[in-house]
Amino acid sequence: MPRGLDVTVSLAMVAPPDRVRGVMFDPRQDPRWMAAVTSVEPLSVDIVPGARVRRTGRFLGRTLRWTTEVVSARPNELELRIVDGPMRGTVTYRVDASGSGSLVSIRNTGEAPGLAPRWLLTMAMRRSLDADLRRLRRLVEERG
Repeated sequence: MPRGLDVTVSLAMVAPPDRVRGVMFDPRQDPRWMAAVTSVEPLSVDIVPGARVRRTGRFLGRTLRWTTEVVSARPNELELRIVDGPMRGTVTYRVDASGSGSLVSIRNTGEAPGLAPRWLLTMAMRRSLDADLRRLRRLVEERG
């Protein structure tokens, strides 16, 4: 059985956790800080288990569409399951207080059969997620 994807990136931000979560955990904000996401369609009003969001974006030169479903929503962590699209798995956003700011991480796990070789997908995903966290940091730090 092939190994699945497991990519985690983290970045410290000089912004309070509530401010970071206010952007990161709100799917309507995704296009502001996630380069791959061009549009979102929330299918539910609240961010509660079972809530779904359809996303459209570009990754590795391809237009992709996928739907996520909230698995759990805790004050410092949001776990999403990818329920359709070219990848299956989970995305976990985590925001913890750290000194005078926040330590923010994204973890993607799962499978993407046929999208790209695992080594290429892992490298591209890590690069993309690192850049997303830097965009998020600029967004939440400039609001200070």
